[in-house]
Amino acid sequence: MHCRIAFFAALLLAAPANAASFDGTWSVEGTTDVGPCAKSFSGEIVIRGNDLVSTSDAGAQALGSIDAKGDAWARLTRSDGVARANGRFRGATGSGAWSSNTAYCGGRWTARKKG
Repeated sequence: MHCRIAFFAALLLAAPANAASFDGTWSVEGTTDVGPCAKSFSGEIVIRGNDLVSTSDAGAQALGSIDAKGDAWARLTRSDGVARANGRFRGATGSGAWSSNTAYCGGRWTARKKG
């Protein structure tokens, strides 16, 4: 379950600085560089405005923010742990890092707007 936490924390970061032009569905892929989490993962999220409106992990509580430069941070909490992610968005792409001190894992993520 800790791997799912890290994955969905990375998903939260797909809300870019200029939200109106970045609304839509985003594909997110990630890799684990350290720790026992799954070596790779992928999924989708939906962004409206600066808000994450849906992820494929309905059991998570999410908090995240994007500043005017496109710098992002997020935190995802589930009953089995916490994951944090940070990164940057430009155009229709984003990338960054994620970590979970409850699962002792960390890695990288990328996001790409669909359609």
